[in-house]
Amino acid sequence: LGGVTAPTEKETAKPAFPYLVRIDTDTLNVRVGAGTGYKIKTTVKRGEVYTITAESNGWGKLKSGAGWIKLSYTFKV
Repeated sequence: LGGVTAPTEKETAKPAFPYLVRIDTDTLNVRVGAGTGYKIKTTVKRGEVYTITAESNGWGKLKSGAGWIKLSYTFKV
């Protein structure tokens, strides 16, 4: 119809939550909010696996409620 096509599933899909990530740096700060301007609450270590329940500007919210981690220092499992 006039060359208009529906968006593909990939174009409309948002990240499926929850999903698992493994920490890929020696020590990663867990912050109370999604950004480096927030206070560090605790740390996590390389190889540990966590459940992400939300994302904001490259940060992932931990299911445990501990806080937010920078997703660029993790990989999905």
